[in-house]
Amino acid sequence: MKPVKLSLQAFLMSCLMPGWGLVYVGRINWGIRVAVLLLAGIVLMGLCGLVTTPVGLYLFFGFIVVVKLASAVTSAVLARRYTGPANVPRKRFHALYVGVLLILVLMLDVFRVPLLGFKNYSIPSGSMAPTLSIGDYIMTDLRPDAPKVGDIVVYRWNGTEAVKRVAGVAGDTLTIVNGELIHNGENLGLFHAPADRVKGPESLAMAPVKVEPGHVFLLGDNRYNSNDSRFMGQVALEDVVGKVTGIWFSNERARIGTTFP
Repeated sequence: MKPVKLSLQAFLMSCLMPGWGLVYVGRINWGIRVAVLLLAGIVLMGLCGLVTTPVGLYLFFGFIVVVKLASAVTSAVLARRYTGPANVPRKRFHALYVGVLLILVLMLDVFRVPLLGFKNYSIPSGSMAPTLSIGDYIMTDLRPDAPKVGDIVVYRWNGTEAVKRVAGVAGDTLTIVNGELIHNGENLGLFHAPADRVKGPESLAMAPVKVEPGHVFLLGDNRYNSNDSRFMGQVALEDVVGKVTGIWFSNERARIGTTFP
C-alpha cells in the first residue's frame, strides 16, 4: 500500500520553506520550531555582526543549509512512516504557514541594516583593480565605524552605488605629487595603486585639497581609470553605505575569501 504522504514532496517542501515538510506530515509544532530556530538564528547572527565578513557569510549559509537539510530528511522519513489522514493539516493552514514565513523573510530584507547588517555587491568596473576585479562578489558591513583612511567603502553617487578607497576624512589635507599621495604632510606613496596604474596628469599631480566637515575624499586603486573625488568631488558621510570587508566569491579561485582590514 502506498504511503499517504510522499517522502519526496515532504523533502522538497522543507527545502523551500523551513519546517514546511514537517507541517505536511502533521508535525506542526516541530515545523514551527524549525522555522523559529532558523529565523532567530539568522537575526541573532546579524545582530552580533557575525555575517559581515566572507567567513561569516559561509557560516551563515552553512547554518541555513544544515537546518533545512536536517528538517527535510526528518520530514521525508516521517512521511514514509505516516499512516494518518491525507488531508491533515488542511490547505488553509499550509497557505497561512507559508504566507507568514514569506512576510517574515520580506521583513528581514526590509530591515536589513538593523537586523542583518550586511549586503552583497558585485563589481561591475575596474576602478578598484587589482584589489577588486570585475565579477568579484564583495561583503559590505552596513553598520561600520566612522570611515578611516585606507578603508574600502560603498557609497551612493548620482543614483548609483560604487566602491572606492578612503584617502582622507574631515580636516585632512591631501595632495598628489609624482603620483604619490601626501596626507597631512606624510607621504603615503602610491596608496594601494600599482605603479602601472598611475599615469596621466590627473594621476601624477593634484593641487592641495582640504576635506570638508562631514565628508570623505575617495580614490580608486586603478588611479588612471577611476571616477573618484578628483573628478566627482568629496562624498558626504550620509552617502557612505558601508565598509567592504572582503571578497566572498570570485572567478579567480585564489581571491575567494580575501578579507580587508
